[in-house]
Amino acid sequence: MDRLKLFVVILLFPFLVGSCDQEKTPPNILFIAVDDLRTELGCYGNTEIRSPNLDQLAEEGLTFNRAYCQQPICMASRASLMSGLRPDTLQIYNCASLEEDVPGMLALDQHFENNGYNIWAAGKIYHHRIDHDVQFGEDYHAVETDEVGRGYLSEESAKIVEQYDEWYRENRGEPGSGRGPAYEWPDVPDNAYHDGMMTDMAIEQLSELKNSDSPFFMAVGYKKPHLPFNAPKKYWDMYGEGEITPAPNPYHPENVSRYFDYSFGELRNYYGIPKGREAFSDSLNRTLKHGYYASVSYIDAQIGRLLEGLEANGLDDNTIVILWGDHGWKLGEHDMWCKHTQFHLDNHVPMILKVPGQRPAKTEALVEFVDIYPSLCELAGLELPGHLQGTSFVPLVEDPDKKWKEGALSYWPESNRDNPEKVVMGYTIQTDRYRYTEWIRRSTGELLARDLFDHQNDPAENRSIANDPANDELMQHLSDLLDKGNGWRAIAADVD
Repeated sequence: MDRLKLFVVILLFPFLVGSCDQEKTPPNILFIAVDDLRTELGCYGNTEIRSPNLDQLAEEGLTFNRAYCQQPICMASRASLMSGLRPDTLQIYNCASLEEDVPGMLALDQHFENNGYNIWAAGKIYHHRIDHDVQFGEDYHAVETDEVGRGYLSEESAKIVEQYDEWYRENRGEPGSGRGPAYEWPDVPDNAYHDGMMTDMAIEQLSELKNSDSPFFMAVGYKKPHLPFNAPKKYWDMYGEGEITPAPNPYHPENVSRYFDYSFGELRNYYGIPKGREAFSDSLNRTLKHGYYASVSYIDAQIGRLLEGLEANGLDDNTIVILWGDHGWKLGEHDMWCKHTQFHLDNHVPMILKVPGQRPAKTEALVEFVDIYPSLCELAGLELPGHLQGTSFVPLVEDPDKKWKEGALSYWPESNRDNPEKVVMGYTIQTDRYRYTEWIRRSTGELLARDLFDHQNDPAENRSIANDPANDELMQHLSDLLDKGNGWRAIAADVD
């Protein structure tokens, strides 16, 4: 063997050995879901929030700067992600259960289990209990805490929950479902709340999984920063009153269609929050944003502990970590809170992938949540089920700047439960520069309205330019690309 060939063999030897080990030992999967987490993190450019552990994960992995959920609501987003199917295929748009509406669906976790993976799950992975029971069975671990109602620990909040439930019955003829204040900050340890205790359980489980001969798929679903914004006092104390900047655009966009109107009833249903269309005070806006930030920092600390547990048990060298927030959220932008619209803020999501041995990077490629299922399968060396409607983004791990999808699609129905014939579907396509939405009557296919935002000149979406005749040709192109929610097929074929 000449010296050049010998040098090449020596150079490649560690990688060849690693490749052989990878074949013998499939990678573990640490699957981290975070409820209502938008890209309000240091690694996404926010300089106010404290998220050191997620920022560190981003520095070690691949950060997707332009990832999008399929629908800005918990239930439908998670059903789409876990099934690998788009909302139009599932016909799940709001509160439906995957198991009840699409029984027998081969979900992501089941596919890994069928291929020899040990499954462990806790917290919010799916939205409905029946999905957790059917998908995970005995491998799902409930977290029992002293929380009252929707996750309260303080005595004051517990009393309000009881009183507010009576108000609900008297004024709305229905129970308050455990709602109380929109936030609280008791001086308690992290594991007094659900997410801290769940992290303790997951870390303990890692110490057992390390001794198994089989790989594991661990799904850990954090409930915060979902409402109510409850977190231990020390996380609220991380932020001073003058440190949190209110939304810079607390007003409705110009020229936008009526389908973007939204009264954010999810937040208004909590105690002490103005009802109907009543405006929020500046003080309330600041307090709510403070609560959201505190909840994010609390979750950041729990994820930091979980990742430390992974490393302490010697599992990080062969574990793929993927973290995602199920949809975006508005923090007073457009004079709105919560999700439930086709604004970019509602559909843009954080997603970070760490693959052992990968080069840390950021990518501007457009990716979608339906891409997670095929991507994890490819990374683990599993065969891809035939039903999947996403595109594996594994090539981006090797080349983050690789030319990728021309657009990402999201779906949102303006529902009328009393008259399904009046349901209007909002189909949106996000491209590198534009965000274009068509509002179509589902029963007839009639196009009712269009919205177009230019993110190069208007990144905050303060003005729709759909009514400008100069954009007619552009909108026709985007309409063809969108194809009433079916354009993903041509877009995917283009990537292939």
